[in-house]
Amino acid sequence: MPSVTGSNVTGKKYQQKITNGNHSVHSDVSTTSGGDDSGLDPKELALGALGACTAMTIISRASKILPATGKPRWDVQTVKVTVTETKQADPADATKKISVITEDIEVTGNLTQQELDDIKATAKQCPVYQLFVGAKQIDCVVTKK
Repeated sequence: MPSVTGSNVTGKKYQQKITNGNHSVHSDVSTTSGGDDSGLDPKELALGALGACTAMTIISRASKILPATGKPRWDVQTVKVTVTETKQADPADATKKISVITEDIEVTGNLTQQELDDIKATAKQCPVYQLFVGAKQIDCVVTKK
């Protein structure tokens, strides 16, 4: 199971070092929010993870060699995924807002409309997409050292 740790950076108010044991990135908030603006904020990291995972999933599926033809499934030369969050009225309660996350996927290559439709379906199979949708539970455990 994946596990990452976020820990504060000494001398920085909000900056966090996020590690998985082998790799690390920094997250921060804007100067207008009291941070140093030294990295993506946590929400941007989450949206970026979705975009990166979607692109990787498409590339992986596109490059799979089909036994019948001996060629890759799709002629995908580049993939660019822009992920945006907007707010809209909650259909269940107009006094509240819900997040709407949109993935704008740009691909280059010699692709048919059917292949573009298949790429769209493939995007929804990315593990981070699956983390965002459906039922889930988040447990919070606080310990003192």
